[in-house]
Amino acid sequence: MEAPANRDLLWLASMLGSIEPQCKAERVRHRTDTVFLLTMGGRVIAMQTGFATMEAAYGRPSNSANIMMKNSMDLFLGIFVYYFAGFLITFGDPPLIIEENGFDFALWFLHFSYATTAATINSGALAGRVSFLAYLVLSMVLTGVIYPVGVQWVWGGGWLSELGYIDFAGSSLVHMTGAIGALVAVSLCGPRIGKYPDYRAWTGIWKYVFVERNESEWYQHPVAEIEKAVFTPIKPCNNPVQLLFGTFLLLVGFLAFNPASTLATTFNQDLVSARTTVTTLISAAAGALSSIVWSVIEKRGVKLKVPEMTNSVLGGLVASCACCHVVPPLLMIPVGFVGGILATATAILMERRQLDDTVGAVSVHGPPAIWGVLSVALFAQPHCQSDVRGLFFGGGEDAWILLLVQLCGVFSLGAFAGTATYLCVLLVDLVIGFRCNRAHELIGLDFTEHGIDDGALKYERKEHLLTHSPVRDCLVERVKSRVVSPIKSYAADPDAAAAEAETSPTAATPTANSPAATPQAEQRAEPTAPAAEVEKPPVSTDIAAEKAVASPIPPSRPTKQDPISAKEREALEKEVLAVKNDVKQLTSTLSYLVKGFKGEDISKGSNVVGTTMDARHSRENREHALQELLQEAEALATLANARGS
Repeated sequence: MEAPANRDLLWLASMLGSIEPQCKAERVRHRTDTVFLLTMGGRVIAMQTGFATMEAAYGRPSNSANIMMKNSMDLFLGIFVYYFAGFLITFGDPPLIIEENGFDFALWFLHFSYATTAATINSGALAGRVSFLAYLVLSMVLTGVIYPVGVQWVWGGGWLSELGYIDFAGSSLVHMTGAIGALVAVSLCGPRIGKYPDYRAWTGIWKYVFVERNESEWYQHPVAEIEKAVFTPIKPCNNPVQLLFGTFLLLVGFLAFNPASTLATTFNQDLVSARTTVTTLISAAAGALSSIVWSVIEKRGVKLKVPEMTNSVLGGLVASCACCHVVPPLLMIPVGFVGGILATATAILMERRQLDDTVGAVSVHGPPAIWGVLSVALFAQPHCQSDVRGLFFGGGEDAWILLLVQLCGVFSLGAFAGTATYLCVLLVDLVIGFRCNRAHELIGLDFTEHGIDDGALKYERKEHLLTHSPVRDCLVERVKSRVVSPIKSYAADPDAAAAEAETSPTAATPTANSPAATPQAEQRAEPTAPAAEVEKPPVSTDIAAEKAVASPIPPSRPTKQDPISAKEREALEKEVLAVKNDVKQLTSTLSYLVKGFKGEDISKGSNVVGTTMDARHSRENREHALQELLQEAEALATLANARGS
């Protein structure tokens, strides 16, 4: 992606005499090129919708609005940061304040669209557990400082450009920069609560490198009863259809992302733009093919998972960015294929290392980007607009030198992005806290960050959890004690939390109209199988199902007239509900027994009757069984009345 040089002078001299004097300062490129950059830049910015859609498909439904808000605000705030600082760092052009000084609006717009793409990679990797304000700060630093410095080194005439480093459309400058920053942020932030039940926190020297102040149990699962009541299990993908839709949006965006890097359509640059469009599309197809091959090898059959396919396609697209202008179409197949394999393999490796990347952003934008940069030195073929020759086309010594330059550039850009992100996250965590409050994470950031209540959990339960977990630690105390993401007291002491839950004014005593007295609550109180036989309820996105599974009977609050403690009363209430349930079951059984006693057909009756009172039994046996069940029903009814009073 090189700025036009001498070729612009050929037409510029002839055009300046025909344009209005007041427009001469603004006419820095051909009209066709200006329209081209503006059109492509708009399509690249539209990739934000694809990123946001994919992230929302991976995350919890209670974080969907938060994800959309982050992708919106990093775009809007990034406009100011890149206008006043980022473009100046990259090309040395000060922002246009009052006077018209030849500011290249079209070039600014295109590069801003690239910068905001790099910034949103962090959003996907950290989705569901990072504070909204902390994310915005990190995004602004990446948009206004980290990305512009790397671009100045390569596209702004910096030292990597002088060495001959080639990255046509930003495999390393955009994607690898965002991926390295996301990997550092994920390592510092830790996984989502409940993602890894056997999670092992950083130990040894890494505990100090990544500033780990929490124990492993803090991340493994919800601790207090109120946490378990609001916790929603984490699924690999909540909405596969939405994930596929977001992938299509990104594919369309990449078909503008790469061709736009020609910066022009004049002087045969339209040929390069057309070439990159075709090679980009072939690389995406090769990435999709790699997911099928991976599935066949791993599962001995074609059982293709949606996240694997989408990440492989994106891996192929990312790999194409650096080399799509010099690699012939046929050789883009191995480029995209290897890029898809790297994306899938890296995602598996991160899962084994318990690095929680919510959407697989690091695996998609990291190794495939490095592979794409190295592919320039391997597969480049000379054509009418490029004389770069790779090793596979007889590049010889020059190709080996280019390969070393590419490796040097990848290492330098990655080291700078990782170091800058590390310092930024530490500073943000020290001042305002990087990770969100534990209660906020369990409830959902839609409710706690933006006040959106989806109704999946009772408002009282959310308020109760927030009562036992401060919304935000005091800023002054955080600065004084230098505490980063402290362990909350209610999480560290489950017994104390349970006692607080019982005496909390937000826990109301069940009444005849309360949820505890409804048939749904009675159904939840039915006797269950022994602990060894209890199966974990399936995860469902249905709100009613989540209520039935995640909402236990609210604890009673003792009153002045109560002669017994709250715990004893709660135990008695549960026992009464169980007895009432048994009475209902016996009543149903008795109805079938009466039918059988009268000689009616009970073959379609309950399983209990079908096995104990078969139609072949004698009349005496049925009378005897009926008498025993009646006596048992009377005893249970008496017990229920006594306990209920």
